[in-house]
Amino acid sequence: GRKFAVSIVPARDYQKLFPVPVMLIKVPNAASLNEKLVAEIQQVSMTTPNGKPDSWACDVYTTLTNNNRLHERPGFHDFDLLMRHGFMQFGHAMGYDFTIESLEITQCWVNIYNFGMSQEIHHHPNNIMTGVYYLQAPANCSEILFHSHFADVMIRPAVYEDNALNNPIASLHPKPGDLIFFDSSLRHSVPANDIEGERISLSFNARF
Repeated sequence: GRKFAVSIVPARDYQKLFPVPVMLIKVPNAASLNEKLVAEIQQVSMTTPNGKPDSWACDVYTTLTNNNRLHERPGFHDFDLLMRHGFMQFGHAMGYDFTIESLEITQCWVNIYNFGMSQEIHHHPNNIMTGVYYLQAPANCSEILFHSHFADVMIRPAVYEDNALNNPIASLHPKPGDLIFFDSSLRHSVPANDIEGERISLSFNARF
């Protein structure tokens, strides 16, 4: 039979379709802000029982269902401004058409993780943008994991290495003062915290 000589030119680049952006802001001088917020949260935790939804299998202290308007407390004024400007920056990068006046913060609540506590895979329906701010994140505390939209609908083949093109999970190891924003449909989770120190974060949603 006839033989064909085939040469393959190495690809110079890969076009990454439908990127999933996560924006990270390192808040300057976060220590003073965090000190004020932790004091506020201590007051909240003394009077607010655990608002963990019945559907959560994980064990974590949260005010998601019973005190989720924390940004309206006077002690959260500076954080509220920071959060709104972060949403504006992320939303404009996404090309969304809205103003800071039309931006609605739908929820803002605290999650406190102690040893062994975790958060299962979830997303935030009925919202457009989601954020998380880390007030306390001790060394080696649990990271936040982001899960690909395609992970549950496609067969994952065997791979000889994980890389940015084939890995269905990405992680971010938080530090105090880290402020992240992402699309509310992006699924995320927190693995079991295996250190004794408290990992304290504020989560918040927005739409317009």
